[in-house]
Amino acid sequence: MQKLYFEPAWDKTIAPADREKITHHFQQQTKQLQGGVHLLFLWNARNHKGEQLIAVLIHNFEDINLRLHNTVISYYEQGIQRTNATFSLPCEIAGNTSMPWTFIFSETNETNADPQYMIWN
Repeated sequence: MQKLYFEPAWDKTIAPADREKITHHFQQQTKQLQGGVHLLFLWNARNHKGEQLIAVLIHNFEDINLRLHNTVISYYEQGIQRTNATFSLPCEIAGNTSMPWTFIFSETNETNADPQYMIWN
């Protein structure tokens, strides 16, 4: 059975309204998805540096831990690729676990490499 996990830094700082929104998305999405790894859009923003912040719910429906290390991820908006960048998460996502995460797309991590995962908005 899929479980929702908040990385400790998220767990300490997340606003109650955001936690509720994530929990709702988790409950809805896990009914519709199965198998594999899915990065599903939650919300986006821009920071003071103009970087694109894309919050997602990472669903690892595999039985093994997921490690994202030098992983290329693309962000699509209205069917158009907006940005493509390389990421490494500081933690693994356990098997059969979903975890919220924010990917920061900036000039420093942009790449032209083919994406391993895509985020659709």
